[in-house]
Amino acid sequence: MKRDIVVLIPHYNNPAGLRKSLASIEYTMPIDVLIVDDGSSKKPDEQGLHELFKGKLNLNFIYNKVNQGIEGTLNIGLKYIQEQMAIQYIARLDCGDTCNPLRFIKQKQILDDYPDFYLIGSWVDFVDDSGRKIYTYKAPSNHKDIVNNMFLKCSFIHPSVMFRAAALHKIGLYPTKYKAAEDYAFFFNFVKTYKTHIIQEVLTYCEVNYGGISVTKRNTQLNSKLKILYDNKAASPYFILGLARNFMLKFIPYTIVAKAKALLLK
Repeated sequence: MKRDIVVLIPHYNNPAGLRKSLASIEYTMPIDVLIVDDGSSKKPDEQGLHELFKGKLNLNFIYNKVNQGIEGTLNIGLKYIQEQMAIQYIARLDCGDTCNPLRFIKQKQILDDYPDFYLIGSWVDFVDDSGRKIYTYKAPSNHKDIVNNMFLKCSFIHPSVMFRAAALHKIGLYPTKYKAAEDYAFFFNFVKTYKTHIIQEVLTYCEVNYGGISVTKRNTQLNSKLKILYDNKAASPYFILGLARNFMLKFIPYTIVAKAKALLLK
């Protein structure tokens, strides 16, 4: 019998954030968690975490000998899940981000009830380091609207998703040629192949990280997003609008974008 869910968490030099994320995971029974450390100098306190979450989380650790980057680290995790774990659903979470207590119950219920849905997301609150909400990211729930929205921006916030492990047999792992935008490419493969859905509730809280990839590698990420759009081009006005939007963002400082989000999406 397959177990329900594994939560895949990449880790790099953030043991405090990892502990915070693990503490937010709630489920009706002990849930599997796979932590892939990407060659950190500050490694997780594996023994301490096992003791702290005993009876609540089934923790599994993988350690990269050298830094692989986010794309490689996530794929190492997915390969391990495919080869070593009989799991139905894979959920994502990043160190420092936290979950609504009902997140995994609600996402699993929808996947159980709707076998044609393969990828589930939710709305997300982006918060500062004290937990204060900055803005809420909302995306449509209907699959057709999700696809249209994908041309404008990624409909799915990476740490908020859960998907069927079986989908990997068809769509494969995270694409590695789109640096800093592997999730956008991965989700495009999903929406082109399977029906998807977004729960219209805030089920994940993402901490705004000004040292994260979306800030430090912003230009690389925007270039990758443009390549993804070209590789998924369609006869749609959303495709044209998406190209224009991402091209213009290359010339707008991140501080202005961040302030606009906080003002318009609060």
